[in-house]
Amino acid sequence: MDKRSYRRGTIVNGLHQRVPGKEKKMQARLLLTLLFFLFLWLLLTFVRSDFFRLEVIAIHGHVRTPEAEIRAALQLKEGTNIWKISPALLQQRVEAIPRVSSAEIKRRLPRKILVTVREEQVLILVPYQEHLLELSMDGQVLGSTRERHNYGLPLLTGSGPVEVSVGKTLLEGQQLAAVREIMALLADSKLQVSELNLADPENLVLVTMDGLVVWLGNGEYAGKVGLLQQISSQLQSKKTGGYLDLRVKEAPVFAVGKEADES
Repeated sequence: MDKRSYRRGTIVNGLHQRVPGKEKKMQARLLLTLLFFLFLWLLLTFVRSDFFRLEVIAIHGHVRTPEAEIRAALQLKEGTNIWKISPALLQQRVEAIPRVSSAEIKRRLPRKILVTVREEQVLILVPYQEHLLELSMDGQVLGSTRERHNYGLPLLTGSGPVEVSVGKTLLEGQQLAAVREIMALLADSKLQVSELNLADPENLVLVTMDGLVVWLGNGEYAGKVGLLQQISSQLQSKKTGGYLDLRVKEAPVFAVGKEADES
């Protein structure tokens, strides 16, 4: 056999030896690909199965917002696949409720949605017909109630609205700033107040739970509320038939007479 024949035979034999190895690699890759797609199919089938059907909607954190209102806003139906539910969309729906400040929505696998809400703080209550309107810290109407004792807040009078609706602004500007300041001062004091009256823009009137009428004027509320807290115990016998004039905090006066009755 000459050299060329020997070389040619060697090359051919080498090719015969390498081709089966390539085929095995291709078959292995094809098998892995098939297994991968099979795994994906099984996973998707499992995710879409009844194992993840919604059964429980748990709502926490609400005090004044009716649970039925929150459930209506969610627009969820039991039996919906939990993976088809968008927590971000549900959050937007719940936060659209006036009384709700923020909401957090979480999946609790395999069949539960957890809703945690944080409600808007109520600044003060406003009498309106047979109800009390809840005003937010921004002066907007959050809703209405008949249960004043659940709030521990005074009533705001002297600026009764003609028409109201949820979301409407009843307080703004200087009046809102004044009410917010006084409510913050009262929260830090031991004074129990039943009413704030805004009928006179230049003279905010405060009425304590035991009937003492106090003229606060317009401004310098921190000093005036502090002074009221100091001297209120000295006015136990004068709390009816008159008013305490603190419009000038350096010269407090207790007045009795017709002018006091008209206040």
